[in-house]
Parts: sequence; structure tokens; C-alpha cells
Amino acid sequence: MPEIGVAVNFILDNLLLRMPAIKPILRIFDYSKAVEFYVGLLGFNIDWEHTFGENSPVYMQISLDTISFHLSEHHGDSTPGTRVFIEDFTGLKKFHKNLSEKKYKYNKPGVEKDSGMKMLSQWK
Repeated sequence: MPEIGVAVNFILDNLLLRMPAIKPILRIFDYSKAVEFYVGLLGFNIDWEHTFGENSPVYMQISLDTISFHLSEHHGDSTPGTRVFIEDFTGLKKFHKNLSEKKYKYNKPGVEKDSGMKMLSQWK
């Protein structure tokens, strides 16, 4: 009964299916400013960096807890102004307080509710 074997394999394959982590690529234009923002302000770590040589764009991965992004200076990677939504952010108020205390001159985040969810508002 080969049909049963195929059906069992299909079920097992789909029960064991796991989606890999999704890592958005965010476009950056200035390495120093990106590090100042993501590492200095937000507290991310630089996991790795890659460049093809001197005077070449940087491609890198940053992470904070279970969140990781790729940052790219390469033309054509991602779109400026991309937003990322992080669901179920435990400790959002404390994170917001820590950001506000750093007095970063380029952005002053707020916390707002949208559809009943708390989130950092548009950076000002």
C-alpha cells in the first residue's frame, strides 16, 4: 500500500516543518551613524560584518535578544524608510524609558496604542 506510506511521509514532513528566522535587510547610508543608532542607542550587538574591500559597502548583522537584522550599504538592498514591527515586546515601557534617558538628539520616541497594542511611535 504505497499510498499510505506517501500519506504518512507527507503528514510527518508537515508536522516537523519549522520556519527559519526571518531577518529583514535594512538600508543604511552611513556606517558610523548606523552603529551610533543601532548599537549606541538601541543596544544591538554587531554579530558580523562583510565588505569586498576598501571603499566598498558594508553588509552586517546586528542582534538584540532574539531579534536580528541585516544592515546594508549596498545600492538596491531594501528601501529607505522601511518599518519593522516587533510583536509582544515585553518591557516596552522600560525600553522606551531607557531610550529617552539617552537624550539622542536625532529622535525622541513616544509610546502609543494602535488597535489596542502598545508600540513605540514614529520617531521625531
